[in-house]
Amino acid sequence: MEIVSVAVPGPWWTDLSYTHGYPLPPGIRVRIPLGASSRVGLTAVAEEPENSVRPDDIKEIIDVIDRLPPLPDELWRTICWFAKTWFIGKGMAAKALLPVPFLAGEPLEEVCPGPRTGSSSVRYVYEPRDSDRMAVYRDILTASEAPLLALFPELSAAKKFWDMLPAPVKEEGVLWPDLSKGKQWDFWKRSRKGEIRFAVGCQTASFIPISGLSTIIVDEENSGAWKTQKHPLFHHRSVLAARAGFAKADLVLGGRMPSAKVFLQIGRDNVRSRIRDRLIFVDMRDASSYSSDGIKDRLPISRPLIRETRNSLEKGRWVFWILDRKGYAGEIFCEDCGSPVRCPKCGGVMRWEDKTGRLRCLDCGSVEPVPEKCPTCGGPFLEGQRPGLEALEKHARSLFGRDGIILFSDDGTKIPSAASIMKNYPEAGIILGTRKILSLTDDISPGTVGWIDADAEARVEEYDAKARAFSLMWESAWRGESPDSRKIVIQSRRPEKNWQQTLGIGWGHFWERELQERMEWELPPFVPMLKIDIPAFKRKQLAEDLEQAGFDYWESEDRSDTIWVRTKKFDALRKTIAPYFDIKNTRSGIPRITIKLD
Repeated sequence: MEIVSVAVPGPWWTDLSYTHGYPLPPGIRVRIPLGASSRVGLTAVAEEPENSVRPDDIKEIIDVIDRLPPLPDELWRTICWFAKTWFIGKGMAAKALLPVPFLAGEPLEEVCPGPRTGSSSVRYVYEPRDSDRMAVYRDILTASEAPLLALFPELSAAKKFWDMLPAPVKEEGVLWPDLSKGKQWDFWKRSRKGEIRFAVGCQTASFIPISGLSTIIVDEENSGAWKTQKHPLFHHRSVLAARAGFAKADLVLGGRMPSAKVFLQIGRDNVRSRIRDRLIFVDMRDASSYSSDGIKDRLPISRPLIRETRNSLEKGRWVFWILDRKGYAGEIFCEDCGSPVRCPKCGGVMRWEDKTGRLRCLDCGSVEPVPEKCPTCGGPFLEGQRPGLEALEKHARSLFGRDGIILFSDDGTKIPSAASIMKNYPEAGIILGTRKILSLTDDISPGTVGWIDADAEARVEEYDAKARAFSLMWESAWRGESPDSRKIVIQSRRPEKNWQQTLGIGWGHFWERELQERMEWELPPFVPMLKIDIPAFKRKQLAEDLEQAGFDYWESEDRSDTIWVRTKKFDALRKTIAPYFDIKNTRSGIPRITIKLD
């Protein structure tokens, strides 16, 4: 009997050992006994020889599902690379990249894809106007008959690109987001057999096993929409770049501006798309401000913002006002003792939602009624701080009338389509919301975009906060149709200072400044940062292990279960922390790692 290593989805790194009558190649799906039930796993190459384990002591594989490896070699190698680089097990990596039916053991036809010859190359397409970039992508797709993936961070962009393609070309491919879950699995299987030449899609299309993949296009590679929202947290661009290398496929990276990592490769901004004449900076300290009942702070709504809003509305154009603060007020404080009202369940900050008359925890999401007195000192006077979108809506209606003011509070409901908005509001109006309303510019081109509190975008306690803020405002200036006549009103306490100053010059100037600062502080992309969430009672031992191994680390002051590590030595770190990821630690708690690469 042969000992076979099997990777099973789980928080551990451990490959489980089973026996079989003959050796199995890596990447084969097998059904194995695990506990009181059975699971589907993937055969893997054992990282360490099983010298101390006898075959007689190991359970047998129940069933071999595939006779040949069901995945293209490039995709299996991508999964293994992803697991090692992101500090997860191969089973978890496969679960993150592959469809559910695959790991449920659904049958697949045998295919024998031949290895692709040649070498991969990287091409950069950084054009601020969406139509210009998509025209380049279309030319790449139509100029070749080779298999291709064209990927976009949002559904609306993928559909817009699909609509640009000639009808005969569409017959060779598929628009992935238009498919139901069942049809996606059907087309996933067809792509293995070479029945689909190309796919246009979003995140869910990133790892389709297209036979003979020759080109991967990733639009808006700098967008945060490419980041996953659940563990394992990763940016699709990084994994797709690795996949292109393993597949010997060309990689096309594009967008309105590059990410930090890509900028280090391409250098200066050759496009030089200036928007200085479209920017209007307003000093919030000198701007008109409006008070809201029960809220201490005032909302700045400057005369330039009111003027540009009126001008756009008179021309029949839409206006977007952006404030990344939901609810009526960011939080509630006691006037007597100064204590904030905290969540009784987790201690998190509670947001005041006036429309529901409730407080909502920003951490755990629990909802509580507004207390009649301070939970800390019993004081009767509570007041809100940092007015939000609900307060902004009241002032917008008082300034511009009650009709044509649309609030998207981003409370978990889906933003309506642009078509439905324009149908319900045939005359242009003002759309209020968080940064998410920028997606509407794909079909509704606003005449004015107003950033109510631009400083708040860069106030987040993250090393890349300024880059995120710059990217958002650059996007608001260029995204959608006919952006050249759009005015951007930026209300700030330090207008045209620091990162805001570079908006009028371009992203090349911004990245030169930003990366110089990051290099001095040894921050990503120069030195990766890793966040390790570990059960609190294990943190002290992990800190001692990191100290002994010579790693640069620090313990979180806010959380008792978090340690940060700054290092380029991933292999050495993996050896140091490997014992914490053994399957034996399942009950006591296995850590989770988040990586910051750029």
